Amino acid sequence: MTAPTPTAEFASLVYGPAGVPLDDPAEAFHEASRLYPDVAPGRLAALVELARSPELQQTVARSSRTHEHRPGVELPDAGLGRARLARALASRRSRPGPAGAALPQRALAAVLAAAHRSAGGRRAVPSAGALYPLELYVAALAVEAVDPAVYHYDPFRHRLARLAPVDRDAVAAALVDDGLAANAAALVAVTAVFWRSRFKYGLRGYRFSLLEAGHLVQNALLAAAAVGVPALPLGGFYDRRLDALVGADGLDEASVYAFLLGGRA
Repeated sequence: MTAPTPTAEFASLVYGPAGVPLDDPAEAFHEASRLYPDVAPGRLAALVELARSPELQQTVARSSRTHEHRPGVELPDAGLGRARLARALASRRSRPGPAGAALPQRALAAVLAAAHRSAGGRRAVPSAGALYPLELYVAALAVEAVDPAVYHYDPFRHRLARLAPVDRDAVAAALVDDGLAANAAALVAVTAVFWRSRFKYGLRGYRFSLLEAGHLVQNALLAAAAVGVPALPLGGFYDRRLDALVGADGLDEASVYAFLLGGRA
């Protein structure tokens, strides 16, 4: 009988010999966001108001920033072709793109649609209470028929609204491994507008926002695999720099995830 492979124990390296400190911020957050059978989330008034107000229900269902007044790019209706889920799962790899042709606009459109496009008020990712706290921003560096700039993705109009100019150095400066930006065709940043979830779920809404970001990026990565585009999910970014790149204030709205797409010409 083969002996089990031992696993390393790193808890002492994280917490030290005394164990978890009483003021450990991660422990404090986790405790503050717990749910207990005899403790209500503390948002009863918000739930009652939501149930009574058709206007509020409609607003919640259409959670997203909009930039209709800004110039932008109308994205094509680009599907995933005949890709099978099993093949997309098997072929998905976290890898930066090689230097090559610019990212096709249709491929970017397909990835964004799979990640966040709204169909009848609903989107392709599960969202606690259908509150949709997330926003998508695209730093386009080498995308066909899309000028280099930072764009906001409108999930209702399937449109990119141009926000600000961008260059490769600015994207590289936001990443811990700045070399990853060298061949990227686009950086997609996922931000969370936390109050959209917290008004109903309290601190638990913060957890739900992070969970939803994971769902969204997995959809995007599988869609990228289906259309043959290299994709690399990123947790290693400098929060303040990425926030500044996309125009988030870092408090009500903050970057929680990102991914790179494609290579560049």
